[in-house]
Amino acid sequence: MKTDTWTTLNLPLLGAEASDFVDHCLPLGLFEQLVDLLSLDAKILGKYAGIPPHTLSRMANAGLFTVNESKNLAALIRVLNAAIKLFEGDVQATRAFLTSPSPSLNSKTPLEVLSVGEGSMAVTDLIGRLEHGIPI
Repeated sequence: MKTDTWTTLNLPLLGAEASDFVDHCLPLGLFEQLVDLLSLDAKILGKYAGIPPHTLSRMANAGLFTVNESKNLAALIRVLNAAIKLFEGDVQATRAFLTSPSPSLNSKTPLEVLSVGEGSMAVTDLIGRLEHGIPI
């Protein structure tokens, strides 16, 4: 299936990396759309986005993530967008990439690396190298 991340998630087309929405509390519905898009369990995707299961439970009532949780979610969305562009809109190929161990990420999956410190930068760098044909 081919997709455009911003259209699928109903996000406005903002700046280079949609940085304008990072300082806002993002809705739970956005996370649920990511779960559906990637066909991943919510607890697993939450773990990789740095959002613990108890927070996801709390979100069922509150409906909005905190700013810090939203920043984690925004980092995941940026990586997802870059990966979907790399695979020309093919969500299945994107999911396979994000969930498969990579030698250049110390045999961790890109999603695993996202949950660690500056992990989104490492994954984005890997995607950039792949886009430009730079050996990994």
